[in-house]
Amino acid sequence: MPATLAPKFTYRILTAQRLCLLRFSGSVSLSDVTRGVVQLWADPDFDPFFNGIVNLDGVTTRAGLGELQSLIDFLQKRSASAGQWVVVFSEPKPTALGLMFKAAWLGPFNIEVVSTWEAACRFLDVDLPAFAPGG
Repeated sequence: MPATLAPKFTYRILTAQRLCLLRFSGSVSLSDVTRGVVQLWADPDFDPFFNGIVNLDGVTTRAGLGELQSLIDFLQKRSASAGQWVVVFSEPKPTALGLMFKAAWLGPFNIEVVSTWEAACRFLDVDLPAFAPGG
């Protein structure tokens, strides 16, 4: 069942595949990401052992390193996931922040950074059409 926080965030939980799909679009702050994650975790269908794909293809951001550390701290304190997570980036700045996040991450779940939906699906060994806003 799709859920929305704002036009820039949607998610789906595919319980049969044990998979969460998150999609951000437009100009996204790390606060937007935090709010989206909190909404996902509050969903009764969310299972911390599910894997996930976060689609940030085409997003832009004005986030900086300080905000990145805040996001890492938030996720490490909450420890609400134990699955494998893949994040799809296509724009240079968000990709760089994603790679810095991955390098600094010492949390309870694994994270991979890729540049295409297909690579994300390969990493998790799933075959799904791209998840777009409202899709």
